[in-house]
Amino acid sequence: MQLIVNRGYFFCRYCGSFHFPQTAGDDGIRIVGEAGKPLSCAVCKQTLASAMLDESFSVHFCANCRGVLLPRASFATVVHQRRAWAKDPPGPAVPLDKSELDRKVFCPSCGERMLTHPYYGPGNVVLDSCTTCDAIWLDFGELKQIVAAPGRDRGSRELLPPSTERNVLASAMGASDPRPDRVDLLDLMMDLF
Repeated sequence: MQLIVNRGYFFCRYCGSFHFPQTAGDDGIRIVGEAGKPLSCAVCKQTLASAMLDESFSVHFCANCRGVLLPRASFATVVHQRRAWAKDPPGPAVPLDKSELDRKVFCPSCGERMLTHPYYGPGNVVLDSCTTCDAIWLDFGELKQIVAAPGRDRGSRELLPPSTERNVLASAMGASDPRPDRVDLLDLMMDLF
Protein backbone atom coordinates (compact mmCIF):
# COMPACT_ATOMS: atom_id res chain seq x y z
CA MET A 1 0.00 0.00 0.00
CA GLN A 2 1.13 3.52 -0.74
CA LEU A 3 1.25 5.95 2.17
CA ILE A 4 -0.38 9.30 1.34
CA VAL A 5 1.79 11.18 3.82
CA ASN A 6 0.24 14.66 3.72
CA ARG A 7 -3.28 13.25 4.34
CA GLY A 8 -2.49 10.36 6.69
CA TYR A 9 -3.90 7.26 4.97
CA PHE A 10 -2.84 4.31 2.82
CA PHE A 11 -4.04 3.52 -0.70
CA CYS A 12 -3.60 0.31 -2.66
CA ARG A 13 -3.12 1.04 -6.36
CA TYR A 14 -3.66 -2.65 -7.16
CA CYS A 15 -7.16 -3.15 -5.68
CA GLY A 16 -8.19 0.48 -5.07
CA SER A 17 -8.78 0.04 -1.34
CA PHE A 18 -8.13 2.62 1.38
CA HIS A 19 -6.81 2.11 4.89
CA PHE A 20 -7.20 4.75 7.57
CA PRO A 21 -5.13 4.36 10.75
CA GLN A 22 -7.04 4.47 14.02
CA THR A 23 -5.88 8.03 14.61
CA ALA A 24 -7.50 9.29 11.40
CA GLY A 25 -10.30 11.74 12.26
CA ASP A 26 -13.61 12.11 10.47
CA ASP A 27 -13.10 15.75 9.42
CA GLY A 28 -16.26 16.86 11.27
CA ILE A 29 -18.62 14.58 9.32
CA ARG A 30 -21.77 13.03 10.77
CA ILE A 31 -23.71 10.65 8.51
CA VAL A 32 -27.45 11.33 8.68
CA GLY A 33 -28.73 8.70 6.24
CA GLU A 34 -28.87 7.58 2.66
CA ALA A 35 -28.89 10.19 -0.07
CA GLY A 36 -32.32 10.85 -1.60
CA LYS A 37 -30.92 10.27 -5.08
CA PRO A 38 -28.16 7.62 -5.03
CA LEU A 39 -24.86 9.22 -6.00
CA SER A 40 -21.62 7.39 -6.75
CA CYS A 41 -18.34 8.50 -5.20
CA ALA A 42 -16.11 10.47 -7.56
CA VAL A 43 -13.08 8.38 -6.54
CA CYS A 44 -14.10 4.84 -5.55
CA LYS A 45 -17.63 4.66 -7.06
CA GLN A 46 -19.27 3.55 -3.76
CA THR A 47 -22.68 5.03 -2.89
CA LEU A 48 -22.49 8.38 -1.09
CA ALA A 49 -24.41 9.02 2.12
CA SER A 50 -26.13 12.23 3.20
CA ALA A 51 -24.12 13.85 5.97
CA MET A 52 -23.62 17.02 7.96
CA LEU A 53 -20.29 18.84 8.06
CA ASP A 54 -19.63 20.74 11.28
CA GLU A 55 -23.33 20.25 12.14
CA SER A 56 -24.17 23.15 9.80
CA PHE A 57 -23.61 22.11 6.20
CA SER A 58 -25.41 19.41 4.22
CA VAL A 59 -22.90 17.33 2.22
CA HIS A 60 -22.51 13.92 0.56
CA PHE A 61 -19.93 11.60 2.14
CA CYS A 62 -18.20 8.40 1.04
CA ALA A 63 -17.71 6.03 3.98
CA ASN A 64 -15.19 4.02 1.94
CA CYS A 65 -12.61 6.65 0.84
CA ARG A 66 -13.97 9.43 3.13
CA GLY A 67 -14.35 11.92 0.30
CA VAL A 68 -16.86 14.77 0.56
CA LEU A 69 -19.00 16.50 -2.07
CA LEU A 70 -20.23 19.93 -0.97
CA PRO A 71 -21.47 23.19 -2.49
CA ARG A 72 -18.70 25.67 -3.29
CA ALA A 73 -20.27 28.36 -1.06
CA SER A 74 -20.33 25.96 1.88
CA PHE A 75 -16.69 25.07 1.21
CA ALA A 76 -15.66 28.74 1.40
CA THR A 77 -17.57 29.26 4.65
CA VAL A 78 -16.18 26.08 6.25
CA VAL A 79 -12.60 27.05 5.36
CA HIS A 80 -13.07 30.59 6.69
CA GLN A 81 -14.67 29.42 9.95
CA ARG A 82 -12.24 26.58 10.64
CA ARG A 83 -9.18 28.75 9.97
CA ALA A 84 -10.58 31.58 12.10
CA TRP A 85 -11.20 29.21 15.02
CA ALA A 86 -7.92 27.27 14.67
CA LYS A 87 -6.13 27.07 18.01
CA ASP A 88 -3.30 24.65 17.29
CA PRO A 89 -0.06 25.84 15.71
CA PRO A 90 0.02 25.72 11.90
CA GLY A 91 1.38 22.62 10.26
CA PRO A 92 4.42 22.56 8.04
CA ALA A 93 4.10 23.83 4.49
CA VAL A 94 3.33 20.89 2.22
CA PRO A 95 4.37 21.03 -1.44
CA LEU A 96 1.71 20.64 -4.10
CA ASP A 97 1.52 17.09 -5.48
CA LYS A 98 1.48 17.91 -9.21
CA SER A 99 0.66 14.30 -10.12
CA GLU A 100 -2.86 14.87 -8.75
CA LEU A 101 -3.47 17.41 -11.53
CA ASP A 102 -3.56 14.55 -14.06
CA ARG A 103 -6.42 12.60 -12.53
CA LYS A 104 -9.88 12.45 -14.07
CA VAL A 105 -12.76 12.77 -11.63
CA PHE A 106 -16.43 12.90 -12.60
CA CYS A 107 -19.08 14.79 -10.64
CA PRO A 108 -21.30 12.47 -8.59
CA SER A 109 -24.32 14.75 -9.21
CA CYS A 110 -24.26 15.42 -12.95
CA GLY A 111 -21.63 13.01 -14.28
CA GLU A 112 -19.61 15.77 -15.99
CA ARG A 113 -15.83 15.72 -15.72
CA MET A 114 -14.73 17.91 -12.82
CA LEU A 115 -12.04 20.55 -13.22
CA THR A 116 -8.91 19.44 -11.41
CA HIS A 117 -6.87 22.46 -10.33
CA PRO A 118 -4.70 23.81 -7.52
CA TYR A 119 -6.62 25.45 -4.69
CA TYR A 120 -5.50 29.05 -4.71
CA GLY A 121 -5.95 29.42 -0.97
CA PRO A 122 -3.76 28.02 1.80
CA GLY A 123 -2.74 24.38 1.97
CA ASN A 124 -1.34 23.43 -1.44
CA VAL A 125 -4.09 20.95 -2.33
CA VAL A 126 -5.52 19.97 -5.67
CA LEU A 127 -9.30 20.46 -5.78
CA ASP A 128 -11.89 18.94 -8.07
CA SER A 129 -14.75 21.30 -8.87
CA CYS A 130 -17.87 21.01 -10.99
CA THR A 131 -18.85 24.22 -12.73
CA THR A 132 -22.26 22.79 -13.68
CA CYS A 133 -23.27 21.91 -10.10
CA ASP A 134 -21.08 24.56 -8.41
CA ALA A 135 -19.69 21.82 -6.16
CA ILE A 136 -16.31 20.83 -4.73
CA TRP A 137 -14.98 17.31 -4.19
CA LEU A 138 -12.60 16.99 -1.23
CA ASP A 139 -10.48 13.90 -0.73
CA PHE A 140 -9.85 12.74 2.83
CA GLY A 141 -7.42 15.07 4.63
CA GLU A 142 -7.59 17.97 2.16
CA LEU A 143 -9.75 20.12 4.41
CA LYS A 144 -7.47 19.44 7.36
CA GLN A 145 -4.44 20.38 5.24
CA ILE A 146 -6.10 23.66 4.20
CA VAL A 147 -6.99 24.55 7.79
CA ALA A 148 -3.52 23.64 9.12
CA ALA A 149 -1.65 25.74 6.53
CA PRO A 150 0.17 28.80 7.89
CA GLY A 151 -1.43 32.20 7.40
CA ARG A 152 -2.52 35.37 9.19
CA ASP A 153 -6.18 34.35 9.07
CA ARG A 154 -5.62 31.33 11.36
CA GLY A 155 -6.99 32.06 14.82
CA SER A 156 -8.34 35.41 13.61
CA ARG A 157 -11.66 35.12 15.46
CA GLU A 158 -10.13 37.20 18.22
CA LEU A 159 -9.34 40.05 15.84
CA LEU A 160 -11.93 42.76 15.35
CA PRO A 161 -13.36 43.15 11.83
CA PRO A 162 -12.33 46.43 10.18
CA SER A 163 -15.73 48.09 10.72
CA THR A 164 -15.70 47.19 14.43
CA GLU A 165 -12.11 48.39 14.80
CA ARG A 166 -12.99 51.75 13.23
CA ASN A 167 -16.06 52.14 15.46
CA VAL A 168 -13.96 51.42 18.56
CA LEU A 169 -11.42 54.06 17.46
CA ALA A 170 -14.15 56.58 16.65
CA SER A 171 -15.92 56.08 19.97
CA ALA A 172 -12.59 56.42 21.80
CA MET A 173 -12.19 59.84 20.13
CA GLY A 174 -15.74 60.79 21.12
CA ALA A 175 -17.08 60.79 17.56
CA SER A 176 -19.61 58.63 15.83
CA ASP A 177 -18.77 57.18 12.43
CA PRO A 178 -21.75 57.03 10.05
CA ARG A 179 -19.66 55.64 7.18
CA PRO A 180 -20.26 52.02 6.13
CA ASP A 181 -17.52 49.39 6.36
CA ARG A 182 -14.87 51.57 4.69
CA VAL A 183 -11.81 52.71 6.62
CA ASP A 184 -10.13 55.81 5.28
CA LEU A 185 -6.92 56.40 7.21
CA LEU A 186 -6.59 60.00 5.98
CA ASP A 187 -10.11 60.85 7.23
CA LEU A 188 -9.35 59.22 10.56
CA MET A 189 -6.14 61.25 10.92
CA MET A 190 -7.95 64.46 9.97
CA ASP A 191 -10.57 63.73 12.64
CA LEU A 192 -7.77 63.65 15.21
CA PHE A 193 -6.71 67.20 14.31
